[in-house]
Amino acid sequence: MAEKIRYLRHTTMSIDCDVCGVHFDLIGGGTCERCRRILCPRHLHGSWLRRMLHELRGPVVCVECRAGVG
Repeated sequence: MAEKIRYLRHTTMSIDCDVCGVHFDLIGGGTCERCRRILCPRHLHGSWLRRMLHELRGPVVCVECRAGVG
């Protein structure tokens, strides 16, 4: 089979979450627009639904900022 199309490959760029320290792929997580921390998907979005809402329309606000903790 031919080589996979480049844009369908997984990224090799990764970083550690500022909250839990887990090493994650940059595509899944990101930076909160309020507190500016780099967070894994669990701490940034919290749920699959929140991630889809971000993908469709909105700003990225982490779980702690949404709860008023940070």
